[in-house]
Amino acid sequence: MTDLPDGWLSAADVKELARLAKGKVVLELGAYKGRSTTVLSEHAKYVISVDRHRGVNYPEDTFTDYLDAVRDLPNVAIVIARFEDFVPHIRDVDMVFIDGDHDYDSVQRDIILALSVEPRLVVFHDFDFDDVRRAARQFFGEPGALSGSIASFKR
Repeated sequence: MTDLPDGWLSAADVKELARLAKGKVVLELGAYKGRSTTVLSEHAKYVISVDRHRGVNYPEDTFTDYLDAVRDLPNVAIVIARFEDFVPHIRDVDMVFIDGDHDYDSVQRDIILALSVEPRLVVFHDFDFDDVRRAARQFFGEPGALSGSIASFKR
């Protein structure tokens, strides 16, 4: 594994995310400074990474740090946009990784967008956050797998 950029994925999170992404086309909703994008790129077939790089949890502009971390990853499409402006225009992804804003309404909105691309697997970071867990359970019930703060739901 290469050196990872700043971020909140623990070692257990990294291992689980790598396992889940292996060989898949992944839509990443929320990238911060590129830690999860880097992990995904090392294991996924292709990654579409979407983030506006200015949000509730990190009001500073994270774009420069993100771009420095991921610009040379050959299997990553970098999309700087709001999720709702981009996601309706894509299809055919195997997995959606949700790690956007963590309030209940935002997580619900992200789930609805994720489901619109009909993935076989939906994965959440920060499942230990009450609002993330509550919104995910509302749509999916209990996770099929839970490791660290990564929860996955097969569809």
